[in-house]
Amino acid sequence: MRSSLWKLMLMAGFGGISSFGILVAINAGAQAADKTHELSAWAVALFVISLLLFIKTQVYVTTTVTAEIEGIIHRLRVRLMDDVRRSELLAIERIGQSRIFTAITGDAAALTQASNTMCYSVLGAVVLLFVGTYVAYLSLAAFALSVVIIGAAGTIFHFRSRRLIAERAKAAEQERRLFDRLADFLDGFKEVRLNSARSADLFDDAVAVSRTAANTKIAAQVDTLRQVVSTQAYVYILLGVVVFAAPLFGESMTGGSATKTAAALLFVVGAAFGLVQSIPIFSNANAAADRLEQLDADLHATVSTEPVDETRVAKRFDKIEMRNIMFSYVDRFSEKAFTIGPIDFTLRSGELVFITGGNGSGKSTFLRVFAGLYPPASGEITLDGMPVNDHTRDTYRSLMSAIFFDYHLFQRLYGMPDANPAEVDRLLAQFRLGDKTGLSGGEFRTLDVSGGQRRRLALIVSLLEKRPILLLDEWTAEQDPEFRRKFYDELLPDMMRSGATIVVITHDDRYLDELRLSARRIRMDEGRIVEERSIQSGDG
Repeated sequence: MRSSLWKLMLMAGFGGISSFGILVAINAGAQAADKTHELSAWAVALFVISLLLFIKTQVYVTTTVTAEIEGIIHRLRVRLMDDVRRSELLAIERIGQSRIFTAITGDAAALTQASNTMCYSVLGAVVLLFVGTYVAYLSLAAFALSVVIIGAAGTIFHFRSRRLIAERAKAAEQERRLFDRLADFLDGFKEVRLNSARSADLFDDAVAVSRTAANTKIAAQVDTLRQVVSTQAYVYILLGVVVFAAPLFGESMTGGSATKTAAALLFVVGAAFGLVQSIPIFSNANAAADRLEQLDADLHATVSTEPVDETRVAKRFDKIEMRNIMFSYVDRFSEKAFTIGPIDFTLRSGELVFITGGNGSGKSTFLRVFAGLYPPASGEITLDGMPVNDHTRDTYRSLMSAIFFDYHLFQRLYGMPDANPAEVDRLLAQFRLGDKTGLSGGEFRTLDVSGGQRRRLALIVSLLEKRPILLLDEWTAEQDPEFRRKFYDELLPDMMRSGATIVVITHDDRYLDELRLSARRIRMDEGRIVEERSIQSGDG
């Protein structure tokens, strides 16, 4: 925490003392009224002072604890996001987006919910301490019985809580599975609407997952509520035992001490109920904190120990070589391995390379390995003779701008604070998007355009990055025939004249046969390069 822990503890202590003072003032005032039928001035003064102190300490403690917990959650979110951005693609795919989203949003919200509860619980605990001391002063027998009953209740609660933690973990896992099914509905909406059998099957699976999640959560909540009821019952048992059983121990409780003790314990009941009602919230917060801690550890284990140096940006290159590259990818859902290699590939500055091949031939995986997003299992990638490894990979990746098939288009031009508005307008006009969107304050006014137009915007962003190498994975897949022709006849020549080095994954064999540019054409099959030939300008 950033604030003074000792000051917080001191204010919480004063809060307990103020509550204790209110109790003593009320008991003293009631006793004076019974005996003399007069108002006790010192009791009134004690009550007013204690009440003002109570208000002051409550405001300070609740404000400080809330600010501290929100600050801790903020720092944790920032650390998680920093770990995500510095992790590698394989690690993020293994952990899963749903787990990261759930942790940063849902689990963090559970901790936020617990912040206010924690304030009152801390004050309630302090009240119990001081009022317990007061009960000991009034009756040692009542105090001893209270300690025995509270100790027994605490022990039972502890052992039951261990089982509840496991149940809540199961409930959280089921909720993550439900998040995945919801993502299937939204991300695969077109496929779902086109196939009624798939739609029904997916819906039935989602219902089953939701039902399992609900039943698991119900079981955890029922056990929690039983625990709450049991704890409340122990409080009432405590009150009854002190009133009815304490006199059996032979201790004198005359002079109104029995009434005072009962009143003190009634005062305790309110604080105890507050603590009991906080049990489910704290249990959920503990489970959320465990998941956040585990995610933090999993992410941190994947982050390179090398410090991120944002200034390590390469502006040019002469030659990139891939020698005897092997890479195996294991799908975390099907547990099937897909392997590419061995691959030998060389890219020289200013080249245009087309990669073709059937679906599943390894083109996209190869492009990710080439881009440095997947580290090869064996073999070597060199940049102008320099090995690409953990120490140099960021520099290597800074050469490239890429539009993968599953690309993401950002609303803002992140990393490009000095983008030239005139150049942006020129590109928008060239890509026939001038009437669809525009740049305002470093952000596109809208991204609500067709799929093909979104890919055009993504290419505009890549061109604004002005990196030496441009990687395009099936960029023309959603373009209409007219703009697809424009890409091969106009855009590619313009980009090549600007000095770019371009690698394109494509199925457009007809356009390649009519290409009026010098290029290389590589065909892949079963994860290997099986053919390589040159395309000379004008000969197709």
